[in-house]
Amino acid sequence: MSLLGGENADCDRRRGKPGQGKFRPSDWAEMLIEGVGLAHFGPNHKIHYENDVEPATTDGHASITIDEALEQTHPEAFSEVLRFADENHLHVFMKDGTISHGTGQS
Repeated sequence: MSLLGGENADCDRRRGKPGQGKFRPSDWAEMLIEGVGLAHFGPNHKIHYENDVEPATTDGHASITIDEALEQTHPEAFSEVLRFADENHLHVFMKDGTISHGTGQS
């Protein structure tokens, strides 16, 4: 059963226990991904995410979609993302396979 529709329809599991209100800051997903070293600024001054992770918006709430392979490639970052999401009742969706970032690159 998919938890997301559209482009994220192949996501199949969710971690975290989302609360009723919006978490602040609203860009927590981007900040967390950057904070655990899974993003960097490219030569075009735009942020580039690792292939195994991306911020998303689900039902109007910020979330993170990650490939389970992230646990093997970046175990500390994987653990920190899940810990933060669990403690703050936030959405993290698991996906099997490389995540397309809509830039023509994967």
